[in-house]
Amino acid sequence: MAEHARDKDSESKGLLSSECNVEGRVFEIDLLTLTNGCFASISEGKSARMGAITVAIKSGEKFTSSALIPESKGAIFAGMVGEMLAVKLHGIAVISLYLREELDTSSMKTLINEVRNLLNRD
Repeated sequence: MAEHARDKDSESKGLLSSECNVEGRVFEIDLLTLTNGCFASISEGKSARMGAITVAIKSGEKFTSSALIPESKGAIFAGMVGEMLAVKLHGIAVISLYLREELDTSSMKTLINEVRNLLNRD
């Protein structure tokens, strides 16, 4: 019975997940949407991992992002995803990004589109 209650809570809180294959690299994407923003995890590999943390916020017509735990391989990408989510959700986005290797421009575009598509399913 506790399992059923947990599933119901996940659905009501807007937990969205996707596995994305980008040029042979597998990424786990998880979004927890809230009324004023979201938590997002993008993790390379079959199991989700914590990574660098970036926070983005939309306030009025402005938005900004800041790395709390910097990532040398994907800092710009994490900021882009965070700002896109903050703007779309009119609030705060906290992004965890775990990468094994740098992302090229094509991979970044694919992952951003996957995050956008996942958010639109909600």
